Parts: sequence; structure tokens; C-alpha cells
Amino acid sequence: MPLLQPLQHVIKADAVRMQLLGFLLALLTSGMGFYYKEKNWQRHHVLLFAAIQSTSAGLLHAFGRVLLLDCTPLGKEGAFSVWHSWVKALGTCTGFAVASASSGNVSTAFGVSFLAATIGILILIFGNISDVGGAMWAGHLHEDSEKGSPVPGLDTSIIIKEHAHKGTA
Repeated sequence: MPLLQPLQHVIKADAVRMQLLGFLLALLTSGMGFYYKEKNWQRHHVLLFAAIQSTSAGLLHAFGRVLLLDCTPLGKEGAFSVWHSWVKALGTCTGFAVASASSGNVSTAFGVSFLAATIGILILIFGNISDVGGAMWAGHLHEDSEKGSPVPGLDTSIIIKEHAHKGTA
């Protein structure tokens, strides 16, 4: 995860794009697993895809939390975080139940994982999910500071504009 921070700065990715990267890594892992389900995997293949899937899970967890907190109304962060945790736990239990019910048939688990990641990508792209739009709706941003910090008081462009207006008045 810490190695992805320079990549995030280079591609100027926000929480939504980093979630898309996490879903794409999950698609890669489940797709390769589904395609090579009949082969005997060697240890280095398993370790490589375990590392890719772990990175995917970390990206989805971390930036899902960032996106949630950016779009949460002031004072409601705790309640939204609890619901987010419950929904994630329910999804984990459902995924474990599907994988356990089809024991001996790894293609079902990989197929369900692939479909879940595809649905997640489609929701992020076509669901009009935006961290800036959500932060503005929640009242964390001012209308003239779209590129600024979502934390009140940390947006230097607003401070500079206010001081410029005070100096001319």
C-alpha cells in the first residue's frame, strides 16, 4: 500500500479512481484464477496473486472509507462508518458462504468474484459517484474551492481569496 502513494500522486488519482484500481486488480486476480483453474499453480504464482489480491483489498478498504467520510454530512460520520462496516461484514460473510457452498469447484468462487468486481466498477462509473460532488453535498467544500481540501480551514485558495478581497476593500 505505501508503494502505491507515489503512483497516486503521479496519476493524480482521487478516491474513486483508486477504488477503480482496486477493482481492476481484483478483476485481474479472479480472471486469471478462473482462466487457469485447471492448472496446478506453483508457489510463486500463488504468492504473486495473493499479493495482488491483498493490494486490491487494501485499496478498496482504505479508499472506500475515504470516499464514505468525504460524502458524509457533518456530525454523522460515526453512524455512516458503522453502517459501512456492517455492509462490508455482510458482503464478506456472503462471499465466504458462496465459496464454502461450492467447495471443490473453484470456478464458482472465481466467477462470483469476477462478477462482483465488474458490478462494483459499473456502479462507480455509471452511478455518478464523485468525492468532490459528495463533499460539496455534505457541506465540506465551498463552491469556489472544488480543487481544495475537504477539511474546513485547510483550503489555502479560499484564504488567499479572502485576504485579497479584504486588501482591496
